[in-house]
Amino acid sequence: MAKILGYGLTRVERHYDKGVRELAAEATEKALEHSGIENVDFIVVASSLSYLQEPQLDIAGYLASFLGLRGARSFAVEAGESSGAAALQVAKSLIDSGHASTVLVVGIDKLTDYPSQETYRHLQLLYDTYSDAFYNIGHAGIAGILMRLYMKAYGVSREILSYWPSMMHSHGSSNPYAMLRFRVDPSKVHSSAPLAEPVTLMDAYPLGDGAAAIVMSSSEGPRAGDPAAELVRIESSTGFPSPALSDDPLKIDSLAASMSRLGISPRDLGNVDVMEIHDSFTITGLLILETLGLADRGKAPESVAEGRFTVGGDGPLVNPSGGLKSRGHPIGATDVYKAAEIVMQLDGSFPGVKAQDARLGLLVSVNGFGSSSYVGLFKSV
Repeated sequence: MAKILGYGLTRVERHYDKGVRELAAEATEKALEHSGIENVDFIVVASSLSYLQEPQLDIAGYLASFLGLRGARSFAVEAGESSGAAALQVAKSLIDSGHASTVLVVGIDKLTDYPSQETYRHLQLLYDTYSDAFYNIGHAGIAGILMRLYMKAYGVSREILSYWPSMMHSHGSSNPYAMLRFRVDPSKVHSSAPLAEPVTLMDAYPLGDGAAAIVMSSSEGPRAGDPAAELVRIESSTGFPSPALSDDPLKIDSLAASMSRLGISPRDLGNVDVMEIHDSFTITGLLILETLGLADRGKAPESVAEGRFTVGGDGPLVNPSGGLKSRGHPIGATDVYKAAEIVMQLDGSFPGVKAQDARLGLLVSVNGFGSSSYVGLFKSV
């Protein structure tokens, strides 16, 4: 059993005064203090852009030394936007196999040290360098094509698509770790500055820096009340390197395969209380809801507009953190944020929008538009 004993987060922000190691140390110290653990067998570091922007090889080894965890085994995991979920899968595998009893997972990335145009050039490498990244269409360009295709295929108006980012900002406005803590009226979304028509600035995540850490163990913690939750299972799958290669670009095949491996059907999702999903763009979040079977094809925007996935809705509470749109998306750290946020929902300590009496939580991660996907199921203990 992979039990979560502690967690620590920094606010996603433009941390010009802190480096990668300082941010990671801030989150790690909180996680270790919360867990009551002083030493760990392994430290698994999730980072995606640090190798380009820090730059530093063997980041896990140097970070372990900086954190005062000398002697701990360490290695880094890089899987693009799903780096944090991949690190969680590795950590759980270490515990399940008996190779480790306590593992520290740290997610860290900084996106604001370089000029934005340089950072966006680095972010292009999250996409296939043989196709989408090579032709330099850009993230928003692909999202724009998918959104236009979605609107045409299902007869959906641009206006109703704006309810997703509005809901995210409503959730994130009360999350102290979120980067963009303000509400947005749906009308302001589709009338904001265009990125790649019909995608606007308010459909996309902000550039920010962040670090998150969790302590995972096979045993009970040293303090009363531990553990906070359990990572029951985590699964993953690779998919098409570009949505242009898929027979159905409006379905995320790698996510469907991951859910099948996890053994959870759309009907089973009725038992899930809270979810943290990957909404790098409005269209990504909506396609995830439909791929999971939480909404019929072409109906996710309507379900969102009706309030199904917020407090008081009849579906699971989705992205109470504000998601990538409001909380922010520090790439390699994002899925570790999601894991910590779900655990806080399950133990009732999340400081923002809360899921009532949450017992089950689902983490959903997608790199790009489906080149790989990860899903993780958490339960309260």
